[in-house]
Amino acid sequence: MRRLPLSDRKAELRKLLGKTNGALQFVAHAEIEGEEAFATACEAGLEGIVSKRLTAPYKSGPCKSWIKVRNSKSSAYLRIIDDSF
Repeated sequence: MRRLPLSDRKAELRKLLGKTNGALQFVAHAEIEGEEAFATACEAGLEGIVSKRLTAPYKSGPCKSWIKVRNSKSSAYLRIIDDSF
């Protein structure tokens, strides 16, 4: 599955999660501008967003096909900064 594009991997994941008891939830791909997605995540108090290229295969670790942007005001981020895990 790692060699498949994100869109194909998400389609398979949706099928698998349809068979679960609801402990895990599928999140659909959102095609919106990054600034809008980040602002929405910050308003909801989330840690941030991860943006991925829909056509890219899976690669572990930092790479050019995805980026994580953290909300510096979220409680999760602040716990990392003050080492209060």
